[in-house]
Amino acid sequence: MQFAIFDVETRIDKGLVRAVYFPREEVSEEEAYDRVRKQRLAENQTDFFPISFHIPISIAVGRVNEERVLTLVETLGEEEYSEEGIVHAFWQRVERFHGALVSFNGRNFDLPVLELQALRYGCQAPRYFNEKHGHRYRYSEEGHYDLYDFLTNNGMYRIRGGFNLLTRLIGLPGKGEVDGSMVQGLWEEGRLAEVHRYCRHDVIQTYFLFLRIELMRGRISPERYAQVLGLTAPFQEEMT
Repeated sequence: MQFAIFDVETRIDKGLVRAVYFPREEVSEEEAYDRVRKQRLAENQTDFFPISFHIPISIAVGRVNEERVLTLVETLGEEEYSEEGIVHAFWQRVERFHGALVSFNGRNFDLPVLELQALRYGCQAPRYFNEKHGHRYRYSEEGHYDLYDFLTNNGMYRIRGGFNLLTRLIGLPGKGEVDGSMVQGLWEEGRLAEVHRYCRHDVIQTYFLFLRIELMRGRISPERYAQVLGLTAPFQEEMT
């Protein structure tokens, strides 16, 4: 089986925030966003917006062959970029792909965001949305192998520290100078290239976490694991 490791970075749709929260008030998008963000901080101690307000601005995909070797990491639409274009490109690839999607917490965030954007832009993905036990079926890894779901026994407990903790636990760099809370600001400052690089590095680290879990599960031998690490050394070096 082949695997496609993916990660998504998003911005907040401030126009939608204004339309939903302040339909009868004369407020700017910035004021609406700021008021809701402060309200969420006061009530929830986090300013993380519901997934319905997130728009993908960077999508990275890593190709992994049957031997568990990462062969390529791509940023969708990097040369001819548009927010709508990268969403269409993602769903077109999913429809053509007959392996397993691999993510970290993608079942809880990345895929729901992308599904809502498929609704927004009218993307067609009939195989994805209609297969009974396909990518959307929670209790199977055949279509979607969510590493966080696996490690938490389908959400039976939480891993505080999440991706950063787990990657550091196995000797990876984890989150560096950029983390997810900074993406909105980077996008507003026109620093999309940095967002793309951050998203790409998350895919690479997700791959090495995936590889270690495959070793833990006995789906690759220690000897093969060492060989694959050697073959994918350039991706490890990229993160240093």
